[in-house]
Amino acid sequence: MQSSTMRHLTLYRLSLLLLIYTQFSCSSGTDRVESIEEVPQFIVTDSLVVDYLGVLTILDIKADRSEYLMYDPQRKEFLRVNEHGDIMLSKNLSADGKDSFGVYFYSAHYYADDKLLIFPYSGGIYTYDFQFNLLSKETPFNIFTNALGSGIATLLVDNKLFANKYPEKASVDLYAHEDYLARHPFLTTYDLDKKKVIAEQYLPKESQIIQHPGKYSEPAPHSIMMEDELYLLFSNSPEIYKYSFPELKLLGKVALNPSDKYVQVKPFPVEALGNGVFNKLAGSEYFHFSSSNGYLLTGYLGAAPQDKVDALPQDLLGGEDFMALVKEYKIPYYQIRKGGKILWEGQNDTRFKFKGGHLFADRNIIQPKVEEEKDHVVYYFYEIG
Repeated sequence: MQSSTMRHLTLYRLSLLLLIYTQFSCSSGTDRVESIEEVPQFIVTDSLVVDYLGVLTILDIKADRSEYLMYDPQRKEFLRVNEHGDIMLSKNLSADGKDSFGVYFYSAHYYADDKLLIFPYSGGIYTYDFQFNLLSKETPFNIFTNALGSGIATLLVDNKLFANKYPEKASVDLYAHEDYLARHPFLTTYDLDKKKVIAEQYLPKESQIIQHPGKYSEPAPHSIMMEDELYLLFSNSPEIYKYSFPELKLLGKVALNPSDKYVQVKPFPVEALGNGVFNKLAGSEYFHFSSSNGYLLTGYLGAAPQDKVDALPQDLLGGEDFMALVKEYKIPYYQIRKGGKILWEGQNDTRFKFKGGHLFADRNIIQPKVEEEKDHVVYYFYEIG
């Protein structure tokens, strides 16, 4: 007969396993757990509700979470929202006018105590006051990325900007060289006060995107600061690279060693976009990188089997068969690590975001996912612990 202590321990383990299954929505056999006792949880710490009919994307968050910079992609409006969810101001900055920056942008940030920075697709840095009045614009360099509106290519730390910088004297045949990603120091630190580049660095030669030359869908890395060091995760390279900041001295790397749900994407020829789309469908890419309480969280998309991709009409992008494979296989997988150790990896249909040092999502992970039209926008904030 089991002792009382053993019975309690067994019940505890079973309860924890059930919690892990429910919380992470894992399919049987897809999760990696190093030790049940060490598996951290996603803990909902707060929520923000905005009385708004439409879609709002969080672009940045003030450090004390007293304010949120948001964007409505349909109305093309920027909004300042306070900690209670009240809309303080909204303005369309893409319309014609003296304050306009154009139509598309890479990212937007709170800067100093009373300014906003927007990095438009047209290039440069646009500085606004809190009333969305344009104060200045400069064109120190162009950002090298394809991720419009995501903020993947820029990280603002006080007055230092980390960015993936387009080469100053790039010729029209830049993409004609398969090894173009190894030819220029794309990684850049820019001093906003001194208005000059203070550090440049080439992409790490050990990365998969350098080891396998060619064009990739997104050359810019995900970037976060952790303990005064810069961590970079390239979308198509399953490694994390650690740098000093702002000097950009490479300090080391961590191999993520994802599960077999990850398939290394193949680069595509520079002249054949269609081939690249099919390669992307048959490969994986990292779409998320964040930190919380010393844990690192990475997220990648699964890959469709190569034989099913090869069976698709190669002269047609999209279509029912193509989208069916996307729906079935391009699903999110996350990995939590700490101290160089994988604590958990598995499937999770929640799309986490990370801005201003805060981890959040548009749903509560412990509640069933319900597709319904709402007259408000809600975000849930998380910690890993």
